[in-house]
Amino acid sequence: MEDTGQQDHRVRKRAPNACSRCRQQKIKCSGTAPCGQCSKKNLACNFDSEHHKILVTREFLTSLERQAGLSHHRHGSGNSVHESNNAGPQLSPDRTYMQQSFDVEPPHRLPTPAHLPQSNDDTQSDTELDDSRGESTVTDLPFTNPLVSGSSEYVTDRKGEPSYLGTSSNWGFGRRILSNAHERLYGTPLPPASLIFEGQTYDLGWDGRRSCAEFDEAALPTSDFALFLINAVKFHCGQLFHLFDEQDFMRNFSNFHSRAQRAECPELWHIHYLLILALGKALIVRVGQEPRRPPGADLYVQAMKLLPENMYLCRDLIPSIEILCCASLYLQCLDIRSTAYSVVGAAMRMALVAGLHTDIKNRHKSEPERERCREIWWTVYILDCHLSSLMGAPIAIGEQDISVQLPSFGGIAQKSLALSIHVKLAKTTTLILRTVYGEEGRMDRRFLASIKAALKCLASVNDERNTGFPLDLKKSSSSISRLSAYLHLFHHQCIMLTIRPLLYALWQKRLEAPAPLPVTLGGSVRSLLRVCVASANEAIRILTALQAQSLLESFIPFDLESIWSCALVLLLAKLVDPSLLRKEESCMPKIHSILDEMVSRGNLIAGLRKIELQQLDETLTRLHNSASMGLITAPSDSMGQSFETGGGGGSSGGGVVRDVGSSHSQQMQFEPLHDWNSEEGLSGDQLIAVADSLDFATPPDWLSAVPLGQLDGYLY
Repeated sequence: MEDTGQQDHRVRKRAPNACSRCRQQKIKCSGTAPCGQCSKKNLACNFDSEHHKILVTREFLTSLERQAGLSHHRHGSGNSVHESNNAGPQLSPDRTYMQQSFDVEPPHRLPTPAHLPQSNDDTQSDTELDDSRGESTVTDLPFTNPLVSGSSEYVTDRKGEPSYLGTSSNWGFGRRILSNAHERLYGTPLPPASLIFEGQTYDLGWDGRRSCAEFDEAALPTSDFALFLINAVKFHCGQLFHLFDEQDFMRNFSNFHSRAQRAECPELWHIHYLLILALGKALIVRVGQEPRRPPGADLYVQAMKLLPENMYLCRDLIPSIEILCCASLYLQCLDIRSTAYSVVGAAMRMALVAGLHTDIKNRHKSEPERERCREIWWTVYILDCHLSSLMGAPIAIGEQDISVQLPSFGGIAQKSLALSIHVKLAKTTTLILRTVYGEEGRMDRRFLASIKAALKCLASVNDERNTGFPLDLKKSSSSISRLSAYLHLFHHQCIMLTIRPLLYALWQKRLEAPAPLPVTLGGSVRSLLRVCVASANEAIRILTALQAQSLLESFIPFDLESIWSCALVLLLAKLVDPSLLRKEESCMPKIHSILDEMVSRGNLIAGLRKIELQQLDETLTRLHNSASMGLITAPSDSMGQSFETGGGGGSSGGGVVRDVGSSHSQQMQFEPLHDWNSEEGLSGDQLIAVADSLDFATPPDWLSAVPLGQLDGYLY
């Protein structure tokens, strides 16, 4: 009796394998031959061992991915295009080389079902995945974010020093495309001549050494010109970032220019004052007789010579953080990205030490002081998100660690709403970097699910942005708000950042085609690409409107980064699927015009970016016109769809895809945006519809064992 009682209370384990019928209906299978379900219904019971899914640990899966990436890198780095095309990913048996390259211990053998963890959940079928326990199926292995999987990529600058290509970096993305295309076309590494590299464009005229310098008033502008420069910083930067507390800063400004009260100005304020003047000069003054010496460089260098070490800055944290934010922004404008990222990182650490990321309710701080702390924190956080994304580096702090409120701005609703949207977009950037470009990007379904999650976050901000800060681009005479334009550009940048790994993966697969083959894209993947292209086109329209009203930023780098991202997306989209672009109009003249405008205002970086863009366009054109490449076609009528271009307007990718096929074609070629014209903009509901259509957990037809094979049923 005791044995019977113990037997009744035992936990029933899932069968190690299920028959084809139980797997298809997702019901419990006894695992016997024939199984209990088929015996009851007197049906044939078949076990298909080829489709038997097994669970493996994340560590083992990551190891396989790294070995596959290593093998692909080793085979694909040859001089012959055909040789690299025919080299498929193979598992490297060389354990010593594997350990030296990645410092991991490769598994000695594939795990068998006896070595795999068994689930105790009696309600699940054996085909379901337990994602919460960090496990995945081996069929998920091939499809990953190509920008983060495999080994890290570097390029060599003119001095022979290696430069890391950050995974999310706009500069790194363009250089990665150009380097890969050049090596495939010519069989030699990309020569660094005439290409832009970090920190090699401008010359500050300073070796970085600090001396016992004193505050030099001779280099300062007059009080009226200084006030003009301060107001320029307020207009160009004050709507986006908190760089100084106006009341406190201007009080010290008045004291400084009043000889009797000059001694009351704190020492740190003199440094802060120099940096604000340096930013102001750079924003409004064009390059002078020394083109490589940026405006305001003498003021910046003097400020850095006076700046004490961090251990002394920590004695007065609030103004020190503001000073570091100013210095970081100035360096970023000069394309000295690594130093700018390090400086804002120091500001972030000081803010954390001061507890600015928490909800400050200190009786020793007044409400204006708490308001200033909130503004400082969100400026540091947003700058860190921007610079981390542009560097391709991880985010320093997670959203779960932040409890500080948004500042009230004295009840000014427009400023509060602008910061709220700005913060939401920065948090979405954090999500994208942590998932799409992070650990999630190295896992199949998790990578694709991370794209879906990011799009839903962007959809939640979309309508709020359109309602609070609308842009009317249909009338060329309409005025445009610089703040509204910035928020729209940031939103479109997030969309392109999310989707472009998929675009890059499709371009890579197109290069690896062993023979000319027609490629047709459809379904949810095509919707993703259309959204990405539409964001690029819309961003170009915004920048063109800013250019027409002389509101284009020539020094602050965010407009330059936006136009650069748009150019890369449109160049790749043209090669992956030309039907995504309007044939009667090209955006490249608009892109060159915007870059020329920046160059005319003295932006040397924009000039080098234009040269690199022209080289990239020429290289890609030659590569895809070579004999080894085939034509890429749009969905044909036989596939169940026809592509019609939308009427009038200025943006590419404004076509409307209308379904004219059979029910089978509708199922295979279903596109959530089949009746959407991109010129009308994208609503939050439409963006959510695109995200919801990415149901990668159910029928993974295009997540088969062949990388990117049968994409939506039509790729290859």
